[in-house]
Amino acid sequence: MRFKAICEAVYGNSPATIYRQVEALKLLLPALGVPRYITRQDLIDVLAKLPKWARKEGTKAIRKLLKALGREDLVRGLKIPAYGARKWRLPSDGDLARFYEALDRDDAKLAFRLLAETGLRKSEVLKARIGDIDWEHMALIPNRATATKKSGIGFFTADTARMLKEHIDKLADKEPKAPIFPYKSDTWLRKAFKRAEAKTGVHVAPQMLRVRFSDKLGEVDVPDRYVDILQGRAPTSVLARHYTPSGLKKLRAKWAKAEELLRIA
Repeated sequence: MRFKAICEAVYGNSPATIYRQVEALKLLLPALGVPRYITRQDLIDVLAKLPKWARKEGTKAIRKLLKALGREDLVRGLKIPAYGARKWRLPSDGDLARFYEALDRDDAKLAFRLLAETGLRKSEVLKARIGDIDWEHMALIPNRATATKKSGIGFFTADTARMLKEHIDKLADKEPKAPIFPYKSDTWLRKAFKRAEAKTGVHVAPQMLRVRFSDKLGEVDVPDRYVDILQGRAPTSVLARHYTPSGLKKLRAKWAKAEELLRIA
């Protein structure tokens, strides 16, 4: 499909993003009656009738598609719907520790620790390569910037560093370009989380650990601008300044203020 190629080559979207937008287009295009001639008002009327998720993803998708077809005039000024931030009910530290102990795979425990300690996105952790690890600063720097998202800079504890080294020692491919978690999808982690939830009654999603990370840094008064750098929300020019040894040392010092709060086990 041409739309998928546009998403991959022009926008650098992840498979999950492409999937959501394709699904939204499947609702949007038939409702528009494509391939008939459509007007801007037709587009607005149909988008208004879609469910929230499809309206948001459909707006993003149709903007890309019409721009590629040379009909940007139909979507110029069309805003992507913004909805309120999701309110997470974060498990207590004790519940998270029970959940962690219930995980029945060592690689799932490692992924859990990296998500909790680095504050990185799930995709950044699961798609990270061995060469993305800076052992001197105990940092994971996935550098997976796309047209819509910038990469963060994550730090981890000495205990997690030991687990990470043991994990890598067991991998068949240890080259810098080799993935730390050599799996085609995140199904293995989702299933491990589901099994741990069934044992403990504690629900945990990777995004919760990212939210918890920013909360813990806030508890020790780390300024928001540093949290944004760590979690990949700062401008690219600002992030670039912190990829240097001195920048990483400064960032780790900020992160270290919350190190004990971030520990799970």
